[in-house]
Amino acid sequence: MGLRLAAEASATNYSGDSEPTEWGVFHQTILYFRTDPPLRIDLRRDLSASDRSMLGGLGLGRSFCIVTAEDPMGVAQAADVNDALVARLRERARQIEAVQVDVDACGVDGSHCENSIAIAINIQAAIRLADVYRQLAIFWFDGDAFWIIPVRSNKAKLKLP
Repeated sequence: MGLRLAAEASATNYSGDSEPTEWGVFHQTILYFRTDPPLRIDLRRDLSASDRSMLGGLGLGRSFCIVTAEDPMGVAQAADVNDALVARLRERARQIEAVQVDVDACGVDGSHCENSIAIAINIQAAIRLADVYRQLAIFWFDGDAFWIIPVRSNKAKLKLP
């Protein structure tokens, strides 16, 4: 993902149970799956059996990635630029005929959200896709837990929470 999510957060507006990691506060992201009914996953918390069941019901298979095209390399872009990037990402996902679900990946305080997609592709394909859009990282769901997986970053992958 662009994963600039809550990078603007400082100690004064920090809210969460855990301290920032080498990934900043990205591990504090809240995922809002635009489904009916909507699904909210707080990456600061262990996933419950119910969470895993609901994620399994999205039609994405056991594992999937969450990627955005917004804010390449973590650099803020104008809304119209981000909208065009996300539209191209969605079209690319349609072209490869991958199942996708719209997701908003938001900082805890909601001050920054990135329009993203959950997409049913393998992790190597997800990294290549995110790299096309110059993303620092993706979120990967392995069937049990979410991970931050580096794309254009030398940071280590991070199992969440």
